[in-house]
Amino acid sequence: MMTKRNSGLICTISSWGSMFYLFKTVYGVGKAACDRLAADMAVELKPHNVASVSIWPGIVGTELFSSFASEMNQTNTTEKNYSFISDRYNWETPLLTGRVIAALAGEPNVMRRTGRVQIVAELAKQYGIVDENGDRPPSLRSLRFVLPAVLPILRKYSWLIPDIKVPWSLLLLNALSSPRI
Repeated sequence: MMTKRNSGLICTISSWGSMFYLFKTVYGVGKAACDRLAADMAVELKPHNVASVSIWPGIVGTELFSSFASEMNQTNTTEKNYSFISDRYNWETPLLTGRVIAALAGEPNVMRRTGRVQIVAELAKQYGIVDENGDRPPSLRSLRFVLPAVLPILRKYSWLIPDIKVPWSLLLLNALSSPRI
């Protein structure tokens, strides 16, 4: 239908798990496939003016993830490296992703984004969108997220940390490195 109308937007929900080990092998493979699917569809649908993007939310507080965080708190085995999960630090709701996709669908020149990864927090900032609690979480590649995630003492003062993003080239260096055995 979109090709006949000569316009449209297809959003594939993926995550950072497509670049780094997260949860389990099948999760990473599935997310990498989502990114590839979005990129390949973009090539085939571009002549029909249909955009295809891969959407990367941050840490989404779904029921399953909330349950996971609660289990971490109850077992008191939370590793320091993952306390940002059990503390629910910088969580987003599914509503933020929905709001961002709605804004993306209304963007007059959405074709400039086709075939690319789009990070929910970064689009929310560009569009001036907030989550249901009025917050706008920083991107997971922002120093405003990374530093407080590593140093929990900074969480109360995260607003003082500049919202500078780690360049994709640096992220790719780690993602494309050989597996460690």
